[in-house]
Formats: sequence, structure tokens, C-alpha cells
Amino acid sequence: MSPRRRFAWPARARGLARPFRSGWEVRPAVAPRAGAATAAVVLLALGSGAADAFSFVALGAVFTSVMTGNLVLLGVAVVHTDAGGVVRSAISLAAYAAGVLGAARWLRGTSPAGSGPWPGRVITALAAVPTAQTAVLAGWLAAAGRPGTGPQVALIAVAAVAMGVQSTAVNALAVSGAATTYLTGTLTALMTETATTGTPHVMRRRAAVLAAALSGASLEAALLAWLRPIAPVLPLAAALTVVAAMAAGRVVPRRPRRS
Repeated sequence: MSPRRRFAWPARARGLARPFRSGWEVRPAVAPRAGAATAAVVLLALGSGAADAFSFVALGAVFTSVMTGNLVLLGVAVVHTDAGGVVRSAISLAAYAAGVLGAARWLRGTSPAGSGPWPGRVITALAAVPTAQTAVLAGWLAAAGRPGTGPQVALIAVAAVAMGVQSTAVNALAVSGAATTYLTGTLTALMTETATTGTPHVMRRRAAVLAAALSGASLEAALLAWLRPIAPVLPLAAALTVVAAMAAGRVVPRRPRRS
């Protein structure tokens, strides 16, 4: 008689077979729906559009997510010997790079969302975004909405770190058409797909991301014009909503055991 072979659960099923002592459990490895992924990146793009409008209008004509624009502004400031412009642009570039580096190290080896639920490390990384935006709001309120040169630079640095982390975390999801900051590539891809044979749902996602960034910038400009004291709330609310929704998507109430 052949030796008895032990049955091994598949990797996806083993997570379901474990006993749970608490009243909550992590969802099994089910990929987030396309609609959920689109909603997340659209909200994050709205937040990045708002963050850039806020920094450009209120913090001295600098961007916190559009680093191409900051390179141009830095070059112009150098030629015109605008020391303030050089400092603001350079700080934003350096802070954004620091955010990317830190998030990339944290997310090293993270599996894309297509192979499971929202990755826990991605959620943790994205949680740094509303945390940083809360610090921006606190600094803005402390300055009564009129920060001086030093506070401006500090707010730029914190906001740019947040955008660097967000960009890297979204990349880790590996969702097609899901860029939320460097949107020139999104526009280029959308036009190329329109002229050729693009995938309809990816094209719709790209268009929605572009529209969201425009909407976020417009809404932020309106807040700065009419509700200046709470202007930084918009990017904070967008990022916080996404993080909360992703976290909720990983946890469900445990069904009571039958007696």
C-alpha cells in the first residue's frame, strides 16, 4: 500500500481555513473590482490637483506633484536670480524624491492589487498622505491662512513628500491608467489609445483621472478665494476617503459560529 499522502490546501484557501479569535477577519484574496480601483485613483487625482492648485496659488507659485513644472520653474528662477523661487522649487523636488524613496523601500516586494485585496503595505503607505495633509492644514491654520516664507517652505516640503508617497503607492497597485500625479503621460496615452485600439475601460479611467485633476484644481481655487481658512481640507478629505475605503475593503465582520 502506498504511503498516505497529506492533502495540502491551495495558497488562496489556506487563509480561509485559519481560525480567528477576534470578531473581524481579513478578506480572502479577491482582487478589488475595476470600479473600486477607478474610484480610488480618481479621488487621489482630485486630491493631487487640489494640492497643486493650493501650493501654486497659496505657497509661492510652486507645485507639489508636477515635478516637470518645478524643473521649469527652477530653471527660470535661476536665470532671474529669484532666490525664493529657487528654494521653493528645489525643496519641492527634494521632498517629492524623498517621499518616493521612502515609499519605494516600504513597498519593495509588494504584490499588485490584481493578485489579491488591497495590499496592506499600500494602504499603510497611503495613510501617510492624509497624515501629511493634516500637518499642512495645521500649519495653515496656525498661520491664519497667510504663512510667511519659512512656513511656506515647510508646508511645501510636507505636501511634496505626501505626493511622492502617493505616486509610488499607486504605482505599486499596477492598475492600468492609474497615474494620479504625472498626468502628461496619462493624456499622451489616452490620445494614443483613441487614435489606435485602446481598451475602453482603461481609456475611461484615464479620462476620469484627467477630469478629476482639473476638478480638484478648480475646487481648490474656489476654496482659496471664498473659504481660505479651510483650503487644505480638500486634498486631505480625498486621501482620507480612499484610505478608509481600502482599509474597509480588507476587513469584514466574522460570521457567528453555529452551535
